[in-house]
Amino acid sequence: MNAKPVKFLSGAVFMGAVLIGVGRLSLAQGAGEPPAMPAQELPAGTEVLAGGPVHEAFAKPVSMDPQSPILVPRQPPENLQEVPPAERPAGAGIVWVPGYWAWDADRLDFIWVSGCWRNAPPNTYWVPGHWLQAGDGWEWIGGFWKPITAQPQQEIQYLPAPPAPIEVEASGSPPMPDQVWVPGCWYWEGGQYIRRHGYWITQQVGWVWVPSHFAWTPRGYIFCPGHWDHDLDNRGVLFCPTFFPLEVRLRHGFVFSPGVCVDLGMLRLNLFTCPQYRHYYFGDYYDDSYRRAGIYPWFQCQTVHTWYDPLFIYDRWHFQRTDPHWAANQAREFELRRSNRDLRPARTFTELQGQMSRLPANRRTERPLVESVKSYASSQSTPIKFERISTAERQQIATKSTDVHNLRDQRNRWEAAPAQQKVAVGSTPTHRTTPETRVPTESKTASPEEHTVTQPTRTARQTVVTPPRAVRVTQPEREVVPVTPRTPQPSESRYIAKQPPSHPVQEQVHTSPATSSRSSGHDSQQRPDSTNSQGRNRGQ
Repeated sequence: MNAKPVKFLSGAVFMGAVLIGVGRLSLAQGAGEPPAMPAQELPAGTEVLAGGPVHEAFAKPVSMDPQSPILVPRQPPENLQEVPPAERPAGAGIVWVPGYWAWDADRLDFIWVSGCWRNAPPNTYWVPGHWLQAGDGWEWIGGFWKPITAQPQQEIQYLPAPPAPIEVEASGSPPMPDQVWVPGCWYWEGGQYIRRHGYWITQQVGWVWVPSHFAWTPRGYIFCPGHWDHDLDNRGVLFCPTFFPLEVRLRHGFVFSPGVCVDLGMLRLNLFTCPQYRHYYFGDYYDDSYRRAGIYPWFQCQTVHTWYDPLFIYDRWHFQRTDPHWAANQAREFELRRSNRDLRPARTFTELQGQMSRLPANRRTERPLVESVKSYASSQSTPIKFERISTAERQQIATKSTDVHNLRDQRNRWEAAPAQQKVAVGSTPTHRTTPETRVPTESKTASPEEHTVTQPTRTARQTVVTPPRAVRVTQPEREVVPVTPRTPQPSESRYIAKQPPSHPVQEQVHTSPATSSRSSGHDSQQRPDSTNSQGRNRGQ
């Protein structure tokens, strides 16, 4: 699939500048494959959303200034049963990453982030995120891609808090035109943290460099080594989030299968970043209240340096070779939509259909903005080649997702506070009642009438940026991954025309701290008492 430049449109074309997905419902044991259910026939209260979180396995901003996770007042539901659609990108290198629940602050409820077809980064496997109870609320502990090591068993290591971030912003201009900046980072080596300064790297066509960084958990920090990933146009197929009311979530035998895909070119036109939640968002997040809540247009990574945006850094380099004003156009078109609500995409599939029907034919985009994956796969102009898989194959893929679910549950046990580890993972305890909202117990006998769908509201919100809590570990602790979710290798993927570029020499971890400091721009810093270091990291 070749990357294609995004043409900037103006005027009312932007009213529908997002391609979204509508789910298809099926019975787990049904005979044959029923056609996609019309959106008008979805269960009452179900809404296919024209925006929301981007699956973090598909794309994720890199947090360079760790913040406390978003705390929500409700326990997430049990995960839905999910089966991938019958249309799959061709090639053995594509994996299905299952979906998960995300918190929607507008409707004060959870929405389902659909699974995705992913052309995985070479030689990695996906470590899924999970919801973890924290006091009177629940917080999302994010997932990440982890390199497959040569060890017989894969491990996850929890580390004490690293010192403050360093050199997030580039100092000066690149020495050569095709170079981009990689921020500095800390490495744990020999019982201490070693500082690796930022550096310039030569960009490679089709490959995005994801820099080394840390993922926070309440137990300890997890080091995520830098790796090469595919550019946005070659990552696979992304599906839209969906809201399901309580009675649908609890329906016996209910199985969800995404049915329509997100056009990645259109995704760029309405793409945002939430560094605190460590997610991309797409859709209508133009109101100033979202900026105050910590959701920024993705191009503002150039001026707001709390995160590093690998996708924007790559696209800016890629598109500016033919359009020197590409980055400036991103900001200009954003301002047009921010100041004119009529130019923004609709929030739901139903609204988007009506929005597009009101546009004259000569103002509509060349490609359909909303298209089922079945028709999208059969189109001659589709850049992705698809293959159709049988019901049995879909069930097998869904069954293999158990490895991902098991690893998620393992993380929950490893990272939960000792007092919470006795709670069985996957159980459904009673929701708490808060002054703001009353939530019924999600039991199999709950009455649908007990649940009232909360309609999204637009209120001014203010985010408070706070460093994450102190972690529990004072020395490195390791956990063995019992079963590593299999990720196809580059030789198995039709998307990878060649092996990924070599890792930068600056990312090589040396065995001797003194050697690191002398030879690779690393500075050794003896690790002091963990409590003092964590206090310094929190600005105390």
